[in-house]
Amino acid sequence: MKYGLVRPWVFWFLLFAAGTAVCWQNPLQQAATLTRAGRYAEARQALKNAAEPSDTDQRIAFHRLKAAIASGLGEFPEAAAEMQVGLLLSPANSNLLIATAAAELKAGQTDAALKHARSAGENPVALALIGDIEEKSGNTAEAITAYRQALALAPTNAQYPIALASELIQHQAFGLAIAVLDQARQTFPRSAKLLVLLAIAHYAAGDTREAIDSLTDAIALEPSLNAAYLCLSQIVLQSASAPPEKVFHSLCAWNSNVCAALQLRQARETSDEALTQQAIDQLKRAPQSDSVAHCALGRAYEWRGQLPAARRELELCASQDASPQNLYVLALLYQRMGETILARKELAARDELLRRMSEQTTAGLKALRTFTGAPTNPPQ
Repeated sequence: MKYGLVRPWVFWFLLFAAGTAVCWQNPLQQAATLTRAGRYAEARQALKNAAEPSDTDQRIAFHRLKAAIASGLGEFPEAAAEMQVGLLLSPANSNLLIATAAAELKAGQTDAALKHARSAGENPVALALIGDIEEKSGNTAEAITAYRQALALAPTNAQYPIALASELIQHQAFGLAIAVLDQARQTFPRSAKLLVLLAIAHYAAGDTREAIDSLTDAIALEPSLNAAYLCLSQIVLQSASAPPEKVFHSLCAWNSNVCAALQLRQARETSDEALTQQAIDQLKRAPQSDSVAHCALGRAYEWRGQLPAARRELELCASQDASPQNLYVLALLYQRMGETILARKELAARDELLRRMSEQTTAGLKALRTFTGAPTNPPQ
């Protein structure tokens, strides 16, 4: 899986420039306003009968506006085509080259995107985009080189160490990623996102304590950063030991289902049946898409000896989150129920995951997907 492709810093070219420095009268001005508001279908309707301007700069902006509308509607090949028409009007314009390359990458036109991004010159935005293109093409070394060059040209832009470190983590170069992020922290001491990524690198490398400390610091810097809580909950729930009291309270304040999963562990250790039932009642109210709830409920039912109910929940848990740990827990339940063929199947799937990487590395890369915007369960 490729993470974070067509990063936010390149897409602003499509949206920002579409309506700037242009004194159009309606309907063009109206379409530009609607586009900036994200009302793409209305913008297209407003633009339906508009004539293309005669001035070159306004013609370029006209096609960028049409590209932005198409992109907003998910019509990526059409957006790329509009950008290519605009580029013909000013083929040496570096910003236009970058915007065209970004649209082409989104449309899957990687060869054209790479050609145009390289034509933009020694520009950190262009180099970061080249990194994205090379990543999508599976050229890891070239992607890392491009991200390093972007960072060298713009060391005060926090997006570039994040892009470089994400690529390094994805390809299991955890020590290098930690070195990049530790250095970046000197420049960006208050970047919570850097701390989250540093935590992911530490965790994937096997250092749970450093990971938890970094995430706790990230939450202190930016209490609304959902990715920090998501990564912290994944780490804590994968761990066999109880989290520090501060972490427990922080996660309970953030997500009631994660809190209930942690309370189940606490209740089992203290034989608190009332707390166990309270946590189960909370988890049963969770959405069907909440893997945390299914995994925790499955464990709780198994502890109580309710094996059919445990099987139902743990199968949902493993289907939604096929981590080595979840596959192993399901296999043990199958063995307990006498389902030896199913147990062997789950253990084989787990062994295949572990053949490629360690259990903690797998969890760390899952956290990276969380950080870079993959769908996750929302707070409850």
